[in-house]
Amino acid sequence: MKKLALILVALAIATAAGFVFFRPDAHQGWLGWVEADMVYVGATSTARLTELTVSEGDQAEAGQTLFTLQADSEKAAVETASASLEKAKAALSLARAPMNREQELEALEASRAEAQAAFDYARKALTRAEALVKQQSGTEANLDDAVSNYAKAKAALDKVNAQIALGKLPQRDQQIAEAEQQVAAAEGDLANAEATLALKTVASPASGKVQQVYYRVGEVAPAGRPVVSLLPPENVNIEFFVPEQSRAAIATGDRISFTCDGCETGEATVSFIAEDAEYTPPEIFSREERAKMVYRVRARPSDPATLPVGLPVEVTLEGRS
Repeated sequence: MKKLALILVALAIATAAGFVFFRPDAHQGWLGWVEADMVYVGATSTARLTELTVSEGDQAEAGQTLFTLQADSEKAAVETASASLEKAKAALSLARAPMNREQELEALEASRAEAQAAFDYARKALTRAEALVKQQSGTEANLDDAVSNYAKAKAALDKVNAQIALGKLPQRDQQIAEAEQQVAAAEGDLANAEATLALKTVASPASGKVQQVYYRVGEVAPAGRPVVSLLPPENVNIEFFVPEQSRAAIATGDRISFTCDGCETGEATVSFIAEDAEYTPPEIFSREERAKMVYRVRARPSDPATLPVGLPVEVTLEGRS
């Protein structure tokens, strides 16, 4: 009996020592994981995928073409709009040009030369007839004929000059304004068609690693559905949960360190702390076997490229910057 009592005492001492030396340390750290905000890149309209320039795991740079969609109708629309614009520009040039074409003006110039010669002859004939009458060598009838011929020649010359002046004028201002509006409308249609065509070639909005390709060449990609997902390094965060009693010990801008299985200790800066508390999520196993109120915290790692998404980490607070 005495021997049994000694055994029970020894077991109690061992149990107490084990609890002292091996109980969880409340200040050991906070549990979390590597969180990522993916960038999903898709198309604005449903179309067949004709070209895919990246694969999963590739590094894509901002502005790099990721994929191209079928665009036969969009190309045809651009060609039609371009032709309409050229037609409108030609109509505007025609409206701004002289009313009579160059060949017609050349004919009028020849008529003016002929009328000018006739006018000069009639003027000389009139001068001569007037001189003869003064010398009483000519008749009044001849003078009247000379005056009439001079008037006719002058009228013919004035008529040709008026026709040439009118032929050099542009069309009416209203017609020119209408032609200008047609050109502006055609330019807008062409710009709209080109913008629609440009949407068929999709570029990367940011630099990052391609995480997943959802559609392959030949498949139809629905509008609004992602074709490629990217992970920019700046979208990688350490997300962890701080117990309510430790909330006051951490603030935005604080430096933290984190560890994970099989990786070196990393550093990060706290960038976000939730205003409202929540219950411990099921992914986080509390060391105590009861639910606790916690605050969600995000920190930006200094070297996000080496962190696999979803990797469990343990976080400790270093201090405030």
